[in-house]
Amino acid sequence: MKFLPLAAGLLLAALTPFVQADDASDETERSALWVFEYENDLFAGRDRYYTSGLRLSLVGQTRTPPSWLESVARRFPGFEEAETLPYSFSIGHNIFTPADIENPEFPPNDRLYAGWLHLMFATGTLHEGGADRVRVGLGIAGPAAGGKQLQKTIHRLIDTRRPVGWNEQLENEPTLLLGYDRIRRINQLDTLNGHRFDVNAFGGVTVGNAYTHLTGGGFIRIGSNLTTDYGPPRITPAVSGSAFFQPNGRTWYLFLGTEGRLVGRDLFLEGNTIGGRDGVDIRRFVGEVFGGFVFSQGPFRVTYTHVWRSREFIGQPQGQDYGALSLSMWW
Repeated sequence: MKFLPLAAGLLLAALTPFVQADDASDETERSALWVFEYENDLFAGRDRYYTSGLRLSLVGQTRTPPSWLESVARRFPGFEEAETLPYSFSIGHNIFTPADIENPEFPPNDRLYAGWLHLMFATGTLHEGGADRVRVGLGIAGPAAGGKQLQKTIHRLIDTRRPVGWNEQLENEPTLLLGYDRIRRINQLDTLNGHRFDVNAFGGVTVGNAYTHLTGGGFIRIGSNLTTDYGPPRITPAVSGSAFFQPNGRTWYLFLGTEGRLVGRDLFLEGNTIGGRDGVDIRRFVGEVFGGFVFSQGPFRVTYTHVWRSREFIGQPQGQDYGALSLSMWW
């Protein structure tokens, strides 16, 4: 676990801007938004492929990001004129498995076992017409990520099927990625009873040895007070909505959307970049349909998203669906 000291150092460096901001005189300026996300195929009654995702994020309201991150962001459209750049830091963990986790022999033409522990630094702009975001991620994939231990422990605690094929997992590989996302509100209409309906489009690019892809899509929402965010947060490789929301009043809405990705690289399907484990042949286009609800009251927000994803690799018998639960709190 040689990665853990590095992760601890990066965690301390990432939290420094939040600690330094405690001297701010305004209470809202001192508060920060904590976001916990949990994605799992157990919401769909399954246990395969992308089987688990966890992420804890800390989002400042008007904090200044680290100088190196600001320097990267200023090179992208939408950041040139921004006076303040809200800064967020997250630590996440993902687990991937083949379809049959009770088979001690690794099945041919199925995806690898893989764990991924990663840190994500992000900054962005948020305004009435949309949002822009730049992401820089560091991580480790393979045994050092602890996927085997985490999945076996959880399955033991909930007394469900025991995974037995982790000896065939992806080998250790550091990961680095850079991403840029843009969300735009296309139209917004008032409906009956004071509710609102809006249409949003998004696109993005991610480059790195973990993921490389182009993505685009859109979603519609109906509910109240839709100006405070741009959809619920989601874990990479999906384009996430805005984790940020204003901690005032009550907001609720329903949403439905679709996303398509043109995939150039997926470490967790194709295997190690140099040497190591070989994976499967990927499908270059992956599509998703997603829908759910968002409810917030004052400083609290809860969201649920259900995702239906198309097949990701050659030989995959069918697509996958999973659920994503997000809990947010200003504190």
